Amino acid sequence: MQTILKLAATLWLACGATLAGAQDTLRIAHSTESFAFIPLFTAIQAGAFAEEGLETEIIRTGSGSKTVAALVGRSADVAIGSTPGILYARKEGLDLQMVAGLVTQYSSSIAYSKAWAESRRVTARSSHEEMLAALKGARIATSGPGGGESIIRYFAQEAGIDPDRDMTIVYLGRDIGVYQAALEEGRIDGLSLSAPAPHIAVRERGAVFAFNTGAGEVESLDGFLYIVATARAGWIRENPEKTAGLVSALQRATDIIRDPETTSEARDAVHAAYYADVDKGLFDGIWAEFASGAPESVQITRAEVERVVAFTNEFEKDNKIDPSVVEGSYLEQ
Repeated sequence: MQTILKLAATLWLACGATLAGAQDTLRIAHSTESFAFIPLFTAIQAGAFAEEGLETEIIRTGSGSKTVAALVGRSADVAIGSTPGILYARKEGLDLQMVAGLVTQYSSSIAYSKAWAESRRVTARSSHEEMLAALKGARIATSGPGGGESIIRYFAQEAGIDPDRDMTIVYLGRDIGVYQAALEEGRIDGLSLSAPAPHIAVRERGAVFAFNTGAGEVESLDGFLYIVATARAGWIRENPEKTAGLVSALQRATDIIRDPETTSEARDAVHAAYYADVDKGLFDGIWAEFASGAPESVQITRAEVERVVAFTNEFEKDNKIDPSVVEGSYLEQ
């Protein structure tokens, strides 16, 4: 809690001077250029917020903790980020409430290096069971504790191996280039990250998807509430019209992504505005996966939140989420 509150205080001091002029603007914070934020970018490019009478100010914070801190420190009205991150904040006593579910697939996928796949005789056509067997002895890299590590531990459990004894989990930070170099040099045997890192490895380095969770290929994780829009409970009570407009705009964006008649135009607009440096063919493939797993509704249910708590607690060794934080954690519509 102290870490988040210190970050919040810093952001409050830095942004306080401009708050008066931002009263009529919806300030939305998110961490990075991750593909997990495609629904937000789609809503902006499609004019969904404008149609709701909302002017948006987008704040890129650089990390999930800073995104929560921006929300707590009132330099942002809305935060787009991971569900566990919000539940941990509530565990610390912060009265935050999730208002919309934007990504309902577990976004961290695992890909094996070309060398490791060949040594274990697995290919893109191998069965789920064969991919699980190939985990034993592997060195799988991820950014740090959290989503990427949890999914490694999930599949290790399914494979019947001990992730701390029968394989190695390597932390390599957030620089995608580091992972590609490590794969090429044989320092790791695979990676566990959100798009586009595993897709780049597959496309450019001959890697093989072991578990493409972001595409909804793992049935046991289908429908997992991964990325949400969150606001302070007090702000929601004070701004019912803005809240309704926010939810409506995000629902419209999800509908656009899912609709075969509108998805291509939205895809091209989002690519041009936010991912112009990403190969268009690579981006189009990732978009297609994303669209196939986009939720029909952004409304959040209690069962979805409880599932996140249960999953996180099963694979988080030290920092458990108190199940009591589920109560009041999401906006019932």
